[in-house]
Amino acid sequence: MNKKFDVIMFNMSSFSEWEEGVSNRNFHVLQQLLQNDNVGKILAVDYLPLNFKRALRNYKENIFLHLKRGEVIKQRPTYKLTKVSDKLYVYSDVSFFWRPKFTLANIKKIALELNFSDIVAWSFFPFAALYWQSLGQKLTVFEAVDNWLNHSSYEKYKDQLKEAYHLIENQADLIFTVSPNLVNFFGDQPNVYWIPNGVDVKHYNQKFTLINRDIADISKPIIGYIGVIQDRVDLKLLEYLAKENPSKSIVLVGPVWNEQDEAKKSLDAYENVYFLGYKAYQEAPMYIQQFDIGMIPHTKAEFSSSTNPMKMYEYLACGKPVVATQDAGTENVENMIAIAGSYSEFNNQINELLKNDSKELQQQRQDYVKKYSWISTVDKMMDLVTKKLN
Repeated sequence: MNKKFDVIMFNMSSFSEWEEGVSNRNFHVLQQLLQNDNVGKILAVDYLPLNFKRALRNYKENIFLHLKRGEVIKQRPTYKLTKVSDKLYVYSDVSFFWRPKFTLANIKKIALELNFSDIVAWSFFPFAALYWQSLGQKLTVFEAVDNWLNHSSYEKYKDQLKEAYHLIENQADLIFTVSPNLVNFFGDQPNVYWIPNGVDVKHYNQKFTLINRDIADISKPIIGYIGVIQDRVDLKLLEYLAKENPSKSIVLVGPVWNEQDEAKKSLDAYENVYFLGYKAYQEAPMYIQQFDIGMIPHTKAEFSSSTNPMKMYEYLACGKPVVATQDAGTENVENMIAIAGSYSEFNNQINELLKNDSKELQQQRQDYVKKYSWISTVDKMMDLVTKKLN
């Protein structure tokens, strides 16, 4: 029997965001680790601020306000520790951007106070690598979710990121990547594993007796997209689809990033385009189930090629046909979805799939995606972690 280990997890989100219905790989991995018998306690470290603006947001959302469930067991002006359960503790901090070494020392101190032993540092936050050596962990795991060097939000932090990725390559015992392109990013070494994203099939197969009016009232067929509408989303392609398909509805479910506001205005002119805004994870299946087809209209950018969109699994779990642009990180499911190399091909694929869809094909998609459950995804990680530890 494997000995239990405790986890300090550096998150790419705040726990409060997950409580509000945000969903990402980090969230699902944490949920699976909480159910794993080999894992003792977990100290989940909220996304650490890199600047004053983010620190203010962290203070408001994570220090001043409290989690919906859990008991605050320690609070100071710059950090807070919340006990969510006997297995899960959440640490929130606002001081990382000006005194990172103090933050890491405090995290280690709190872990020791909670009687953590055989610690595994499990990070989704690359900047943690600059300081994680001070934790005294037995094993270090890094999750490469996208290449942050190509992310517009981290333009100002490229030098720090390059140093962090260099340390990750040389210090992490295990590196899990969402994309095969990221395996190459960390060099030719045996501790890097491509483990694609997953899906909670049961969650996306649930039935809804009532459908929200904002989508129930939209005429079909619906060409749908779910996710953040950021710079990787090709709004020019969406405009082309709206123009070419006046009798079809283009439905976009997700928040619009500020830098896309101007580009969005050109889409607002089309009566068949609907921006429905952010929807919580709990409601996501309801919306996707109303789609007739799901799309991944990503730009051909370096950032997109290092991703593995969770939405493609979610579309398939709902039985929907899927069209994606090339180099959108869909390599492992390309025998179940359509790939388009141009705007006209994207449009043709949509019409072809809508015309030929059937109950049998919908069931095939749902059966196929079961092998990508989050349970099996995290089981693969845990097999590698326990082998390394033992």
